[in-house]
Amino acid sequence: MVIGRPEKGRPVPVGTEGGPNEVQLRFETELTFEEYATERGWERATLRRCPFHPAGGCGLSAHGTYMRKVPSVASVARWYCPQARATIGLLPDFYASRMPGTLDAIEETVARVEESATIEKAAEELRPAEAPDAVTLPTAVRWVRLRLELVKAVLIAVLGLFADLLGPGPPTMTQVRERLGTQRALVALRGITASHLHVLPVPLGLVPPPGVWGRFQQSTGSDPPPASR
Repeated sequence: MVIGRPEKGRPVPVGTEGGPNEVQLRFETELTFEEYATERGWERATLRRCPFHPAGGCGLSAHGTYMRKVPSVASVARWYCPQARATIGLLPDFYASRMPGTLDAIEETVARVEESATIEKAAEELRPAEAPDAVTLPTAVRWVRLRLELVKAVLIAVLGLFADLLGPGPPTMTQVRERLGTQRALVALRGITASHLHVLPVPLGLVPPPGVWGRFQQSTGSDPPPASR
């Protein structure tokens, strides 16, 4: 279901993310998902200026939240610009964009595959048959392969922007973690590539505003929403 402009204050499902007239901005934060959910971090999110009208005067206002259900229920703050007729969501650094879950979980999936003898073995470990959300092995393998392909596309795109950042050749997740000195490499890359997020692929990149790519990046790059910590 896609709802472009929900009633003010009413949570809407994650399926609305990236819908018509929907824009994402980065909510820079050091909070983990658990801390964000426990402390209701979306209530601290603020948007200083409209990405469509950085000079102001457009009537930008808070517009409730939308719901993310994975890994458990939490909310993402959003705003509404009446002149652009668009909603703007502030996506915390740990969340994957345009798909369920967190960047950390996706990264761990890729790292697990690198350590496993086969994708099938990794899929069995990541989506065990006894889990409440158990699926068939072929489905689990497709689930794993999708995340491998998405992360590969992200790393290739980052290499294209920052040739010396990850070293020569297509890097493994283990190599990226070592290179960046962190076990949360995808979260770190979201910060490193902050000024390019609207041209990077899912799950790292963010939903851009329709038709205003260049102006958007220039108007928001120097003044992101403040960190929550």
